[in-house]
Amino acid sequence: MLTLLFTLAAQAQQIKRVPRISPGLKPACAAGAICFSGEVFSEKEFRHPINSTLDFVLEPGWTISVVPKQAQGECEEFASVVNSPYRAHRQLYIDMAYGWTAEDEVNNSPREFLFVTNCPDYRAESARLNIVLWGHGHTDEEYNQAVAKLGSSPLGEGRLWITKYKITHTGDTAEDKSGKIEWMQFAVEIKLPKS
Repeated sequence: MLTLLFTLAAQAQQIKRVPRISPGLKPACAAGAICFSGEVFSEKEFRHPINSTLDFVLEPGWTISVVPKQAQGECEEFASVVNSPYRAHRQLYIDMAYGWTAEDEVNNSPREFLFVTNCPDYRAESARLNIVLWGHGHTDEEYNQAVAKLGSSPLGEGRLWITKYKITHTGDTAEDKSGKIEWMQFAVEIKLPKS
């Protein structure tokens, strides 16, 4: 079990970099996908409906989220439970954290992410993730089952391309030259799981 735990921890710390597209280039919408464009300014939220029950949200900071139109208790965000790494910079984050600069963030495009589409699947994935991340009090068999089943719910797929942006370094200090994304335009492609 320790070997598996160290392997998962090492994989969780790896940063995935995906091919970049040229700014201003808008991708074609794949057949059967839900596609839209948007723009955000500093500290403003962007929200767009995916279907009658789900919204795509780009939260200030910025963080990519898929949320239910009506939250139910802890069931309020559907992407974070199925996108690793869980303890490092993730494709869901467009922020200057974990040593990433504003230039790194805008050049990491497209962003690819997964999401569950309902509360029962969220609860199942959240329970599995909690065992994987905080395995205390669970048997090796429970831990191994959680690892094997993590992400096995029907998942939607998303991609976000940053197509235009403005970066500033006016708030940089001698110790921190990460910059800030003042605004960005983006295109999103969402594919829901087949029924």
